[in-house]
Amino acid sequence: MKAAIRHMMRNRRRTILTLLAVLIPIYFLIVMFGFINSMVQDMFESSTRFDTGHMQIRAEETRATGSALPLMNDPADALAALDSIEGIEWSTVRLDLPALASVGDRTRTVFVRGVVPEEIDPISNMADRIVEGEFLTSTSPGVLVGEELAELLDLGLGDDMVLLGAHPEAGLGAIRAPIVGIFSAPEATIGRTFVYASLDTARQLARNDTAATAIVIRVDGVVGPQDAALMERKAEALRAVLPPGFEVQDWLELLPVMDGYMQILTPMLLIMAIVFFGLGALVVVNTLYLSVMERTREIGLIIALGASRLRVMGMVLAEAGIITVAGAFYGALVGVGIILIVEAFGGIPLWGQMAAYMREIGIPPVLHISITAPQVLLSAGAMAIVAMLAAWMPAWRASKLEPMEAMRYVE
Repeated sequence: MKAAIRHMMRNRRRTILTLLAVLIPIYFLIVMFGFINSMVQDMFESSTRFDTGHMQIRAEETRATGSALPLMNDPADALAALDSIEGIEWSTVRLDLPALASVGDRTRTVFVRGVVPEEIDPISNMADRIVEGEFLTSTSPGVLVGEELAELLDLGLGDDMVLLGAHPEAGLGAIRAPIVGIFSAPEATIGRTFVYASLDTARQLARNDTAATAIVIRVDGVVGPQDAALMERKAEALRAVLPPGFEVQDWLELLPVMDGYMQILTPMLLIMAIVFFGLGALVVVNTLYLSVMERTREIGLIIALGASRLRVMGMVLAEAGIITVAGAFYGALVGVGIILIVEAFGGIPLWGQMAAYMREIGIPPVLHISITAPQVLLSAGAMAIVAMLAAWMPAWRASKLEPMEAMRYVE
């Protein structure tokens, strides 16, 4: 150990280079983890707060319903089962129906979303998006339309819209509803296709006073995707008490795009880690190999004086180990420090379309970088293992030197 430290101090430039070869990959990987965690958190927050909740109870699909969700004729039994589960922060009943919106000779295909207006704040900021008129109430017979749909159908406040329901399980239904409000949608597609109504109004369209397509649920204590285990436990508990004919869909089932993103995330991280660690390993191999070459005569003399080849190998590995541990520690320290400094200043402000979209759905347009202790330990530990494996080859070569040939070695 003393010999390893002495040699490191004698060749400070090479020692610093090897240290940086370990430190830099760990730093970049930790910061990359931080950015990815932030993006996943923002996607989770925007999706679960704006539409899906953390999970939903739906009717099991017993026959093809096309783009329509299976209909629950009466969600009372499912709601009773939900009441028996502890740790549920919030829930509401919703009814989504495909329909035709008709005004005069103009017709558009839409989705009518029946909601309990007083209950939807945890997953919708629609009440804050009204640009004309007023928000719904449970007793309101009217509907809300997006600016895009209002323009397409030439609608204004107070105009009547005829809605023709066409759910495969509910049959045909029709209502005439006045426009009580026009909202600004976060996406043009939503503004063109969604019509919001009170749950009672949507049930009139379905010709069923108790119909629903989903019970939207938020779980208490869930902050982000890192709480997936908690959400899964609640989903399993709910599945165990639900009567036949109902199913629970978690947030990944409700958000297939998010699920696909999460599935490609791991391979991407793995590829980037391999690149970073591979470059670091090459530098470690190169510097230690040069170190062994420079010390060929010294190593030969040590072996000639009776040192075992295992001890010589241990001497080189000890040098690599000291540098690796120091590099892993300082790499983790720098990476975590950068993240803490960024967060101390309030995160990274976003701009452009992304910022506008996040404002639209009620989320501050700021990128918050976050990292977990397991991710820090994984980054530092993986690089340390890679560096030690890379150091094995120069150490093995040093242990195989023949004393006489080594002592005659000339650089």
